[in-house]
Amino acid sequence: MIKPWLVRPQRYLVGAVDFDGTNDYMLRGAGLTGAADGSQGTISFWFRLDGGDAATQYFLANAADKVFVRRTAGNLINIQAGPSTGGALLNISTVATYATSATWRHFLASWNLATAGARFIYVGDVADLTVTTFTNGTIDYTDTNWAIGATAAGASKLNGCLAELFFHTTYLDISVEANRRKFIDAALNPVNLGADGSTPLGAQPLVYQRVADGAAASTFASNLGSGGNFTITGALDVASTSPSD
Repeated sequence: MIKPWLVRPQRYLVGAVDFDGTNDYMLRGAGLTGAADGSQGTISFWFRLDGGDAATQYFLANAADKVFVRRTAGNLINIQAGPSTGGALLNISTVATYATSATWRHFLASWNLATAGARFIYVGDVADLTVTTFTNGTIDYTDTNWAIGATAAGASKLNGCLAELFFHTTYLDISVEANRRKFIDAALNPVNLGADGSTPLGAQPLVYQRVADGAAASTFASNLGSGGNFTITGALDVASTSPSD
């Protein structure tokens, strides 16, 4: 008889995709279905950078760069968001730099422009934030096109791997450890976000791109969130490693 206290809990397994930095990115070709302009947001993803240090690389962006998450030429992870009229209401970055590495890292950020101090970045479950701009206002989340792995114009392509990309226009106070555990466990492993990504916030996010362990890389374009599917430009490959290895 197997003693129950000797049985190890099963790790949640995830797949990952590889963007080659030259050809590969994904386009929505439209706005995110059901998106509304607002002052809040939460984004989570796993990343592994494979090259292109000291070059700007985009993880997520909309057409007119009203909202984007990128690795800067200074190797910082940077989020900017602003209104339809242009300019930045939100400009926050990591303090640490992130360059080519075989290491998977988890990025988690959340913001609420209407509440003082409600802006956080955690990388690998460690607070990592510097604030340039944090002004109350309405962010343009309804822009006409969104991209993953590049700008919507196909520039500044990502040379690296992504897994479990989650984005929604709702704030979550991730300075509370229990809220970070909705995305990453205490041992720095991925956790199950639910079949449609609704577990962390109790509602389906606009964007939830994932590849099931062992599935084809092309499935990463199927948005399990409510915002609609993306189309792959180039040909994504299954990554050689994943965050759950």
